[in-house]
Amino acid sequence: MNRARRRLLLALALCIATGIATGFAFAQTKSSSKTAHEAVAVRAPQPKAIDYDKLTQEASDLLSKYIQTNTTNPPGNELAAAKFLKNKFLADGIPATTWEPSPGRGIVAARLHGIGKHQKALLLLSHMDVVPADPKEWKTPPFSGEVKEGTIWGRGALDDKGPGVVFLMSMLAVKRAGILLDRDILFVATGDEEEGGKDGAAWFVDHQQSVYSDVGYVLNEGGGIRILPNKKVYYAVAVTEKTPLWLRVTASGQTGHSSQPPAETSVTELLRGLQRLVEYHPPVHIIGPVEDYYRARAQLGDGPKQWLDLAASLRDPAFQKQFLAVPENNALVRDTLTPTVLGASSAVNVLPATAYAELDCRLLPGSDSKGVLATINKLLNDKDLKTEVVRNWPPVSSPQKSELMNGIQALARHADKDAPVVPTLIAGFTDSHYFRQKGIIAYGFVPIEVTRPDEIKGIHGNDERISVDELGGGIRRTVELLKILGGR
Repeated sequence: MNRARRRLLLALALCIATGIATGFAFAQTKSSSKTAHEAVAVRAPQPKAIDYDKLTQEASDLLSKYIQTNTTNPPGNELAAAKFLKNKFLADGIPATTWEPSPGRGIVAARLHGIGKHQKALLLLSHMDVVPADPKEWKTPPFSGEVKEGTIWGRGALDDKGPGVVFLMSMLAVKRAGILLDRDILFVATGDEEEGGKDGAAWFVDHQQSVYSDVGYVLNEGGGIRILPNKKVYYAVAVTEKTPLWLRVTASGQTGHSSQPPAETSVTELLRGLQRLVEYHPPVHIIGPVEDYYRARAQLGDGPKQWLDLAASLRDPAFQKQFLAVPENNALVRDTLTPTVLGASSAVNVLPATAYAELDCRLLPGSDSKGVLATINKLLNDKDLKTEVVRNWPPVSSPQKSELMNGIQALARHADKDAPVVPTLIAGFTDSHYFRQKGIIAYGFVPIEVTRPDEIKGIHGNDERISVDELGGGIRRTVELLKILGGR
């Protein structure tokens, strides 16, 4: 072998070794042995200090640009946002890739490799799509990403682009500081969450099993750090969520001119059926996380003494009436059946052959979808009213005790003076259920401290925003959580 050939082969070998060491391959990599693991730990330099002020400013700029990428769903068009996030990871040497489940739709994933051998990976999940926003109802244009007076304004600031930026910047911070974790961290941002996830998380879990095959835990939206009016703090961690049973109810009747209406039309039949549904009150059922949630709030001084034992207190008719009059309370202790969409004739003087309504039914974990549908059909009690299931999936929950929950509890002890960690139920649904169905523990928790009640109202409402300080605080806490879970 001549000298030039030897040099060429040596150079190739060095390139390959360097690529493996820096972890640029997106596929999962693990240390080959305990000895190798310990050797890396011994040789590793001390992590660099993280300049959180500089990191927060970078995150603020990133979120502003992210909001400017309009991903209103429908139609979503998240692919541009997915590429935007991918390029941010690649610029820091973190391998990332995108997928296009259907034209224009996007998903992005990035992996920060750890040095652990047996630890399950942690998946940081968010979604890129947002609900519509009417500019006429906003103080600032909803897709401007305007930053003023320490606040970032725009659709998605809290749901869910802000949390996505918190997760992304936390991974960059760990990488830049040279912090070595004992597990891989996987970032995934999906599309189509607001419309059920068919072109997002549902596609991802079915088509990209190899990407998340080592994942044991998921952190997603659905919970966070709550500040009560008395300034006390607790960490709300969603371990389960209500299941949608979306229905279309269609009524049939004779068509014709509305100046000569028959005794019953498709519209009047539909309205009578809906009235029977509205008058129905599903039974009260209290699951463990809901009982824990109200007990914790009472112990923190943010609720009446009856919340200490909610199940017993709700046997009192007077208290039950008062409790259920609050929509949030009502939604957490029983199934809800809510008509949201109505449709019939396209002209005021024409009797429509059909009229329809769409119902947003939300079921508690433990409720049987078939049983609820049978009850609805019984209440409708009309052969000319037909029901069709539009969306439904089985309810599934995550255990309240796990390594991830222990990590969140450790974070609460260190970052917020032993703030209680409260397992909760959320009345909405998220992409978490797709991962729970695969046997992966998923919690709704992003460590953002929302300090103003009007900010919460911006989620799916007007003037959605997040303060720059809250964004930075979320990054700082997430980095600490990654260090706790990474065992370093």
